Amino acid sequence: MVRGVAVPYQRRGEMSIPAFKMKPGGDPRVDGRDASLKLMGKAQQLPVDFFFFDCEDAAPDHPEFKAHARQFAVEALRSMDFGTRVVGFRPNNIRTAHFEEDLITAVGEAGDRLAALVIPKTETADEVKDIAGLVEDIQRLHRRDNRIMLEVLIESPRALLEAEKIAAIPAVAALVLGSWDFARTLGGRVAADSWLMDQAVVRQTLPILAAAHGKDAVDAITGTLPLRPAAPPGVEVALVNAALLADPETLDVGVLGQAFVDGVRRHQHALALARRDAQDARRLGFAAKWILHPDQIEPIQAAWTPSRQEALDALKLAADYASAALVGSGATLRGQQLTDKAVVGAEWWLVEAALRANVLVASDVAATGHTLAALRRTVKTRD
Repeated sequence: MVRGVAVPYQRRGEMSIPAFKMKPGGDPRVDGRDASLKLMGKAQQLPVDFFFFDCEDAAPDHPEFKAHARQFAVEALRSMDFGTRVVGFRPNNIRTAHFEEDLITAVGEAGDRLAALVIPKTETADEVKDIAGLVEDIQRLHRRDNRIMLEVLIESPRALLEAEKIAAIPAVAALVLGSWDFARTLGGRVAADSWLMDQAVVRQTLPILAAAHGKDAVDAITGTLPLRPAAPPGVEVALVNAALLADPETLDVGVLGQAFVDGVRRHQHALALARRDAQDARRLGFAAKWILHPDQIEPIQAAWTPSRQEALDALKLAADYASAALVGSGATLRGQQLTDKAVVGAEWWLVEAALRANVLVASDVAATGHTLAALRRTVKTRD
C-alpha cells in the first residue's frame, strides 16, 4: 500500500476561498452577495489544482453571515465553471449549530459539483464515519452517483491519536494538518521560521498514517502571507510588478520609497518560506500543501512539479532499471549509487508528476524503448 492509490484525484496545492466577504456597513444580501461571488469567481482563473469554498474559519463568526456564506457558496458552485480543478467545500465544524445545515444545503443542492468536503475539528473516527454516512445518504436521496471524498483536518492531539483509524475510512481521501489549531490545543504557538521543527513529530507522522491506507497527507499553511506592498504614488504598474520580482538591494529607493522596498523584502521572504515549507513537505511524503494567498500558488505547487531535466533523469533511471532486468540484473548504477527497485520507485514519483504536468510527454517515454505500462511495472512490488 502506498500513498494516493485510494484517492481519485491528484493535486499539489489546496486553496481556501472565503464564502463570505463584505465591507463594514454593507447589506449582506446585496453587498455581501456581490463581494462574495466576485471573490469566489476568482477561482475560475486561479491556476490552483484544488480549491474549496470555506464557510468555517474564512467566514465571519456570525450566525447571519454563516447562513449567507453557505447560500453564496452553493450559488457559486451551481453557476460557475471551474474546468478540471478539484472542487471542494468546507462546512463549519460538527460542534456548531451551522454544520448540519451546511452539509444538507451544500451537498443537497450542489453535491454533483463537489469532489471533496474539507472537514474541520473532528476528533474521532466515529465522527468521521457519521459524516461519511450523512453525505452518502444526501447523495442517494438526490439520486446522484458521484462520490464525494472527505479531507479530514487533524487539529488536536486526540485527532492525531485517531488519525490512523480516520485514514482507514473508505470515504477519506486525505489527512490535513491544521497547524494553528494543533498549536492552540497544546498551548503552543506557530512561528513561520521554526514551525517545521516545532511540529516535526506530527508532520512526519501524518504522511505515514495516510499512506498506510493508500491515502494522502496534506501539509498545513505557511504562517506568513506574501502581502504585496502598496504601490508608490505616481509609479507605473509595470514598474511596481517588476520590482516585486527584483532583488530588493537593486531597487531605487529614491523612486519607489523605503516603505515599498521594505514591503518587497517582506513579500519575497514570505514567498521563500512558502517555497521552503512546500519542498520540505514534498520530501516528507505529503501530496500537497494548503494555500491562502494567490502568490503562494506557484512556489507551493512547483515543489511537486519537477523540472524537465529532473523528470528526464528519473525516467532514464527507470528505463535503465527495466533494461537491466531484461538481461538478468536486479539493479543498475547511477554514478556511484547502486539503484534497485526501491530507489527507482522513489524517483518514479517525479515521472508521474511530470506526466501530469506535461513536463514529460508520450514521445519522451517512447524514446526509452519501453512502454509506460512496462516502466510502471518496474516500480511495483506486487502484481
